[in-house]
Amino acid sequence: MAFLAWGGARQLWQRYALAVMILVTLLVGGHLLHLQTLQEGAKDAETIDLSGRQRMLSQRIAGLSRSLEHPVERLTLEPALLDALQTFEKSHKELLRRSESFPSAKKIYAEGQDEGLDSQVGAFIADVRSAIALASEGSEQSLYINEIEIAAFDSLLVSLDRAVKAFTADTEARLANLERLQNLALWLALGLLALEGLFIFWPAHRSVVSALEAAEERACQLENNNNELKAMTAQLKHSANHDQLTGLANRKKLHDDLEIRLRKRAETGECICVMHVDLDRFKEINDTLGHPVGDAVLVRAAETMRSRFRKEDLVARVGGDEFVIVANIAHHADAHEAARNLAERMIARIKEPMLIDGNKCSVGASVGYVLVDDESGDSDRLIADADIALYEAKRAGKGVAVAFGDGMRNEIEQRYKLISDLERAIDAEEIIPFLQPKVALADGRVEGFEALSRWQHPEQGILPPGQFIQLAEETDLIASIDRATALGGLDALAELRAHGYDIPTLAVNASASSLRNANYVPDLKMAVAIRGLRPADIRIEVVENTLISDENDMALRSLKNLSESGFKIDIDDFGTGYASLSMLSRLQLTGLKIDRDLIDNVQNAKPRQVVEAIVGLAKGMNLEVIAEGVENAKQFSALKAVGCDTAQGFGIGRPMSLEDTLVWLENYASKPGGIATPIIVN
Repeated sequence: MAFLAWGGARQLWQRYALAVMILVTLLVGGHLLHLQTLQEGAKDAETIDLSGRQRMLSQRIAGLSRSLEHPVERLTLEPALLDALQTFEKSHKELLRRSESFPSAKKIYAEGQDEGLDSQVGAFIADVRSAIALASEGSEQSLYINEIEIAAFDSLLVSLDRAVKAFTADTEARLANLERLQNLALWLALGLLALEGLFIFWPAHRSVVSALEAAEERACQLENNNNELKAMTAQLKHSANHDQLTGLANRKKLHDDLEIRLRKRAETGECICVMHVDLDRFKEINDTLGHPVGDAVLVRAAETMRSRFRKEDLVARVGGDEFVIVANIAHHADAHEAARNLAERMIARIKEPMLIDGNKCSVGASVGYVLVDDESGDSDRLIADADIALYEAKRAGKGVAVAFGDGMRNEIEQRYKLISDLERAIDAEEIIPFLQPKVALADGRVEGFEALSRWQHPEQGILPPGQFIQLAEETDLIASIDRATALGGLDALAELRAHGYDIPTLAVNASASSLRNANYVPDLKMAVAIRGLRPADIRIEVVENTLISDENDMALRSLKNLSESGFKIDIDDFGTGYASLSMLSRLQLTGLKIDRDLIDNVQNAKPRQVVEAIVGLAKGMNLEVIAEGVENAKQFSALKAVGCDTAQGFGIGRPMSLEDTLVWLENYASKPGGIATPIIVN
């Protein structure tokens, strides 16, 4: 019995191995044969299709050739004729090459010396080229055109039709041979399978007894593996409830835990605090230092949060850089104070710099929290309320903790409605440009206009940017608004010039989101070219904060591309951001626009000294200086005295529609004395 169990099993294994090898050989062979059939069929079908298209091309060429007799039609149709002729000649060469593997088709292409399809096509192409040459010289080409039509609709058409039939016949014969081979392979496979069943699989039946004896041994082995299975199950359960990167609870675990706490709240008598935490400036780290460093920052922040709370409290990661903390707080009069202190201590700890792979990383945290101390708590509602409070914390300047209040929900609902209205406004082209003039301080010449966004609301009229720009920046709609305003501004510049006004430049604003869009630069170049403008006519205004980036940031690469293409680049609101002087020196800038806060009291000594310093810096870097917010003659005179080049503000002109701009230009041109009139194009 032992011999049968061992020797029989060994022989059975050898037979199975042989059976598998035979099966694999048959499968691979059949698969390769099938692939060859498919490939040959596809290639032959392509050849037949290419041959068929030659017939249509020959007739199209004949039809287009007739246009050579008419000078007006020849100008529009001759390019199409040349293109069709080139395609026809290229396809013929390819078919001639392929005919080598099609006996019947090869004979048609080569039969006779002058009657073969190759010779006919050559003569046809030569006639077409001769007709085109004569038409270009203005000579008579009717004879060639008649020859072309006769060939295309008679002899050449017949030969091309014969070629299609020949390719088809050869293809059918080839596929028939392959089909016979496949049938033979199928019968061979069936025969071999029958032999395997007789000599291999039947003996397997006799080895069942040996297999049953081995089953007891396998059962013991399964028992030994039971502990490993339990460990794997526990690991899978942990993975289903925890974040893989930080090891914190995930969203599912958060909801389950919060539901349990809410049910037990009546027993413990404690308040439940839900905190929604969002890391500030985390996106900048991801964009500049890369995702590996960003992941390390998330892990450190998670460890910090975990260390600031008790073991029984829950810390969960619910998004990229978003976390939710659930903590029980003793029910007393100072519960809200205790929750705020917890949040503020955690914010302070997260703000401490982290050293990761030699990089000094600094992030902050904003926290929105809500307390529940009654029976009305609902997990989804509590998390949503904490999220609303988080939004208020970020709107308050970030880095703070804000408790949820009853009035916040109405504000959020109004915000969502405004977002929806703004998205609709962009689609409905309700975002339009208003133009604000800029004049030279030296002689009053109009130096250009700045295109500023306005919302042409169907019910509320014209809305200023203060009512929607910040919302657009927060919801990633700012790039769409930049685009709509810029395109409308380009149209306005072209219109002003069409009215005879020599407007040197138009300034458009570009947010960091726009500049990080790979299509921004090529789309702007195309829009400028379509309107007959030049890149030098356009000034791109960017705020200083756009320059606080790594040199590999897409926004900086876009600015370099724009500058190299001839666009002018101005730094807007200079003096309020944090751009480094080294970054300013590496960019090819055109000008600096001094922020209006520095212009308000420029006629006084201290503010004037600051402006003089900025002007000195700009002149040293060969940059133009634009002053915005100019509202009166004293400011105008003071800025002119310190060397500013251009002024812009309500004292010169408010942002206006295109129609009002034309009126302003007409009045400005006729204004007597003081400020010089703008130059009018003759």
